[in-house]
Amino acid sequence: MKQERLRILHLEDDPMDAELVLLTLTSEGLDCEVQVVSRRDEFSVALERGGMDLILADFALPAFDGMTALSMVRQKLPDLPFVFVSGKLGEEAAIESLKSGATDYVLKSRLSRLVPAVQRALTEAQERAKQRQTERDLEVAHAEIEKRAEDYRNLFNSIRDVIVVADHNRTILHVNQPALHDIFGYESQEVIGKSSRILYAKNEDYDSTGKEVFDAKTRVKGKLVELHFRRKSGEVFIGELYAMKRLDRFGNVTGNISIFRDTSERKKAEADLRESELRRMQLQLELVYAAEIQAKLLPRVYPQIEGFEIAARCLPAKQVGGDFYDWQQVSPTLFNLTLGDVMGKGMAAAMLMATVRAALHAVTLYNRPAQAVHLAEKALNEDLENSESFVTLFHAQLDSAARTLSFVDCGHGYVFVRRGNGAVETLNPRGLPLGVQGDEVYLEGNVHFRKGDVMVLYSDGLVDARPELELTHEKLASHLAGKKSAQEMADTLVALTGKPDPQPDDITVLVLRAV
Repeated sequence: MKQERLRILHLEDDPMDAELVLLTLTSEGLDCEVQVVSRRDEFSVALERGGMDLILADFALPAFDGMTALSMVRQKLPDLPFVFVSGKLGEEAAIESLKSGATDYVLKSRLSRLVPAVQRALTEAQERAKQRQTERDLEVAHAEIEKRAEDYRNLFNSIRDVIVVADHNRTILHVNQPALHDIFGYESQEVIGKSSRILYAKNEDYDSTGKEVFDAKTRVKGKLVELHFRRKSGEVFIGELYAMKRLDRFGNVTGNISIFRDTSERKKAEADLRESELRRMQLQLELVYAAEIQAKLLPRVYPQIEGFEIAARCLPAKQVGGDFYDWQQVSPTLFNLTLGDVMGKGMAAAMLMATVRAALHAVTLYNRPAQAVHLAEKALNEDLENSESFVTLFHAQLDSAARTLSFVDCGHGYVFVRRGNGAVETLNPRGLPLGVQGDEVYLEGNVHFRKGDVMVLYSDGLVDARPELELTHEKLASHLAGKKSAQEMADTLVALTGKPDPQPDDITVLVLRAV
């Protein structure tokens, strides 16, 4: 170890000898700092403190001998240079000291050898330190290589595709597990050393890949092909093979690598997906047609009613829905108005809605509201019971000449009248929805209209779209102030929902305004 100043611990009980040793070292140009000790306890304390580059020791002291000192040093500092400097040292003792770990020995009568012995001891210590560091570096490098090799083995065996490494003759050298067992059913020892032909279902596939890719004379280029392979059980399956040359670090071809992938499940999944997509497209097309048909079932033009104007909006939650509105002209002054809400939404509700609408059309033309609803319930009762559904319904007949409205509310309730002065009235009586209980006796209610009065009919989807607004009759009526037409009022009410996406339920509004 190269130091700016050489630090030496000198075990010596004779001050004159110690002074002579120091003089010898400095006279030869060594810059050194020497601590002289003569007792075991002093020597032990100095060792614990450390920091020395070299130990010089007399072989025999009155209460402490050099061999004991050497043993203490080698236990704590095995590489620290240790040189005996003694007045007399027999051949056997000298040999024993060297065997015990002393670097060298110098007789006090021949101190001319001291500096060369010290320099050699220091040089050897440096070489030993370098060697030990090299050994430690090699151990670390070896451990890293082992770790990387283990990582590569784990990675190789973790890949789900089968990787076959083969020589020029396509004899299998390495293969990864458990992929080999999972895909082909073999254990590695069953295929290593054998031709990769056993993995192919057809000999012509094996031969063609050999000619196109694995021939050592062809260009170094990989190729992906779809072939039939054979499992250990004999089962043939469709798979992909990525075939490529195996190269060394200089780019020389040393064999080939085959990557096998079982695509049979993927092929089946792709076929199922195509079929599912086809069914989805067919269903989507049917829904488009159904939406067109349902839209055509709603009235296309507003009726011309003397002294009144009417407007309506219907927004299905899906492409089709269970809400509907309708009107019929019974006579020049009599008009039937209906708003219904079938439980649920989507195709099932839309089909039932069409049935309810048709039943009402059949009985409302020549019957007052209560009788018409009673007859419709009789006709619909079995269908509603079988479908485990029900319908809320508001059905009314407007006499425009008398400016009166007779109505039946079948469990609907989402209706109010806003008078011209802003007062809000809830309409009664109310009965049960259609399909809840048979033989319900429905009672009629009546409303008289004056100029500026407005009746608003709506479905629960208007309220459910924005539950945080708590849209009561009074709050809805307040939004109609200042609106000049029934259409503007209907649009205003629908706009309150913000048209949420997804829309939780069908939204339907019908506004009748007396002018």
